[in-house]
Amino acid sequence: MKIRNNLRQLQIFQEVVRTGSLSKAARRLELSQPAVSTAIANLEQEVGFLLFRRNHFGTELTPEAQYLAEGVEKVLASVKHLGELSEGLRQGHAGKLTIGCMPGLSPSAMPRIMADYLYDHPDSHLSLQTFSSTKIRDWVAEGQFDLGVIEIQDDLQELNVFTYRLRMHLAVPPDSPLAKHRLVTPKDLDGEPLITLDEHHQSTLKLKNAFRTSGIRFKSSIETHLFPSAISLVNAGLGHALVDPVSAASFLERRDSRLVVLPFEPAIDLEIALITSRFHPPSRHCQRFLPYLKQGLEVWQQRARHPLGEAPKALPD
Repeated sequence: MKIRNNLRQLQIFQEVVRTGSLSKAARRLELSQPAVSTAIANLEQEVGFLLFRRNHFGTELTPEAQYLAEGVEKVLASVKHLGELSEGLRQGHAGKLTIGCMPGLSPSAMPRIMADYLYDHPDSHLSLQTFSSTKIRDWVAEGQFDLGVIEIQDDLQELNVFTYRLRMHLAVPPDSPLAKHRLVTPKDLDGEPLITLDEHHQSTLKLKNAFRTSGIRFKSSIETHLFPSAISLVNAGLGHALVDPVSAASFLERRDSRLVVLPFEPAIDLEIALITSRFHPPSRHCQRFLPYLKQGLEVWQQRARHPLGEAPKALPD
């Protein structure tokens, strides 16, 4: 016979098993002894067999009740866990929050933001996934990722989009004649070796336009896929590169950093976006993390408008 739905009966049964006495269980549960006796009798009727026998020492479990007690212990533990999980979900810290992040920000800006969040919410479970902006865009739209930070792309109709502009800077080898400049322009780069991202990347297209407007011939000596790679090539003395401020500031903190990072005019911004799905409502966990991420990106947006070399300011309390 199935136990239908009376968890209170199971809790009373568990307490009688633990104390070995109906009267002790009643006191522990702050119930009358008749109420405990009635609950046990109803449970016996429900399961279809005797649960306790009286002996000279008190109350004794029947062999069937001993097996039942093991199952009840597991059921009530699961119910307790379910209650804790429900409370955690209600408060917004239960469940795993999956964040997709473009490679440039993933190893530097995002860990700081996550650290600030976890300091305030240590029970949270976060997952940081680093992929291309295109994949992150698709997976956020499909609901596989809770949110993402990407470079601005076409086809964002299925997403909620919050845009940010990160002022880009020129990474220069230390032995370059430009290393002593306070500001670099396209004319200063005439004839100098350039390291760029692929020809369709927004930074390359904007840099080409700046050269064209200044009447300077644009020529890329080395093409690479990521800003960190471009910075490493500059550090090796192979050329100059327009790079995002987050990757540049992170590289400047390394012991093997030799490069110089300078402002570039005309100003060129890397356009990025914080995205969530329009068709998959964000969890409470996601809603609680979003302000931290927005503030962190705003810090970098403001920080990038000034010369690099110092770590970004901490997030507001």
